[in-house]
Amino acid sequence: MQPLDLAQYESWRANAEVLEKDRYGEKVLRLADGTFLKLFRRKSWFSKTAFYPPAKRFADNATELQRLNVPCPRVLQLYRLDNPYRSVVHYEPLPGLTLRQLLKLTQPPGQPELFARLAEFITHLHELGVYFRSLHMGNIVLTPEDQFGLIDISDMRCLGRPLSQQMRARNYRHLMRYEEDWAMASSGVKALFAAGNA
Repeated sequence: MQPLDLAQYESWRANAEVLEKDRYGEKVLRLADGTFLKLFRRKSWFSKTAFYPPAKRFADNATELQRLNVPCPRVLQLYRLDNPYRSVVHYEPLPGLTLRQLLKLTQPPGQPELFARLAEFITHLHELGVYFRSLHMGNIVLTPEDQFGLIDISDMRCLGRPLSQQMRARNYRHLMRYEEDWAMASSGVKALFAAGNA
């Protein structure tokens, strides 16, 4: 990871759009050239992130997803910001709309096909050994090439073998817990995905 000069960061930040922040500061910036900076704070000095920073995990996951032919962001560089400490990933975003955005545009007659494809995609991920604990409609993108892809990939593991039934069910439970997403889905679609929970 390269040291990120504070002056360089402030220069990027001056012309950036803040997409996500919390009480600790900015988390995601869209830079003037359309690329993104994602910043991860260290929650504790005794955390495992001290040895394996989330930005590095993001980059490693992107490399593995690309190897598996799963669309995802393209990492440009990893940085370390020292004051305050942040591990930083600079990347090209994955083009397309998230499923959360698509659900707001798609009327119920178009939903069954979209969700049937989503179920196939998730099954494919599970067969590839991708365990994505942050799986939700805001982290799945439909690209201009009409493929599903993944974003916000730091909280993910590629196990190199198909997931167990228990891990698959856990992924589905995580997906189902976002009420605001499922409020836009038909009852038949909800039942289909709830069955993956069993």
